[in-house]
Amino acid sequence: MITVELTDQIEALEKFAGDKLLMELGELFEEQRSEFDALDFIGQTRLGSGSSLWSWEEFHSGVLAWLLDPRQSHGIGDKFLSGFLTHAGVQTAEHFGDWSAASVQQEWLNEVDGEWGYLDILILNESEQTLCAIENKVFSGEHSEQLTRYRKALADSYRDFTRHHVFLTRRGTLPYREQEREYWMPTTYATVLNIVQQIVDDNSSPSKEDIRAFLRQYATTLRRNIVPDTSTNIREMVRAIYSGHKGAIDLIIQHKPDYIAEMKQAFRTVIKQQPEKWILDWEEREIVFFRSTDWDRFEAFKTGTGWGNLKSLVTFGFDLREECPTLIFTLGPGSDEHAREKIYQAANHVSREMKTSYTRLDVKGPILNDSEVENWMDEEATRAKIEAWVKNFAENEFPAMNEVIVNCLREYEAEQAGQ
Repeated sequence: MITVELTDQIEALEKFAGDKLLMELGELFEEQRSEFDALDFIGQTRLGSGSSLWSWEEFHSGVLAWLLDPRQSHGIGDKFLSGFLTHAGVQTAEHFGDWSAASVQQEWLNEVDGEWGYLDILILNESEQTLCAIENKVFSGEHSEQLTRYRKALADSYRDFTRHHVFLTRRGTLPYREQEREYWMPTTYATVLNIVQQIVDDNSSPSKEDIRAFLRQYATTLRRNIVPDTSTNIREMVRAIYSGHKGAIDLIIQHKPDYIAEMKQAFRTVIKQQPEKWILDWEEREIVFFRSTDWDRFEAFKTGTGWGNLKSLVTFGFDLREECPTLIFTLGPGSDEHAREKIYQAANHVSREMKTSYTRLDVKGPILNDSEVENWMDEEATRAKIEAWVKNFAENEFPAMNEVIVNCLREYEAEQAGQ
């Protein structure tokens, strides 16, 4: 029997689906996507181009560090820096310091309680005895209490400085740990886009035409890949659509599937389908970790200190922190640095150097493309794609990677026994 409430809900959904504004909104999105993006074209900004998650963040951190440095080759002085500091609350009308001689350092190395880390960007204003620390998260999330460690390291190294902490993310995400929300100012990439666009549009800006052209392309990249919903027209259209169809949209949100939870379950299943090869380790919010069945017999492997109560020194993980899931291969922190160094040297590694904390050895994927993630409603087909990808990896790529680690651990323990 169809109730009055159900009838009302069906009518609301049908009215929502037939709204012409939805078609206009889709056309506007398509118009933005069709805008030529040179950086996307050469594979610097998007998943599936051969770039890894970490190279994207390094790319954007590199561009930001360049723009923030008033003495760099862009020719705009402290224009970007001043705009960013103002938006981030570092500068105010009452306290507007001189940052024209500030220095900018990318990947500031620090150590706290034996844990090494790399703060993405550190801006030092020696004359004002002030600093601004920026942790940049484009698509990934924070991990291993890094914001806490960075803050403590800065307090220890720059005790006499006024310290500002900026957590830069796509949507202004708050720090995961509540205690850090007192210290880290959440800032969105919309801020970066707005400042870049202002510089591009300012005909009085001293920047050269080639610099302006690059910034124009970077603004396009940000609009398409990082902050695609910043258009004033889009905001107004979305607000109008929600106002006219609040009941239907709230109903949709109420029954919105939890894609992360469903994908995690899918990856747990495929791990368990390889019992002769893999052991399910543990999970973070958006990563499912597993290890090889061959590694536990080596004592050196059990010297890891980085994953909860596990002693795994190296691990695989299905990483769901991005729009498209990937397989990551990570060397964690541990109590035996010689074993860690040997594994790092033996394995392929995408990281430029071994860190005492977490070092990315390899990244495989994406496992699903954008459309497959977006069309998760076809769950059976998506699960089949995951199973096929993992089966191919298990049969054709894992054996060689596993052999490298096994041989490395065997040789290391033989060396230790011979001493």
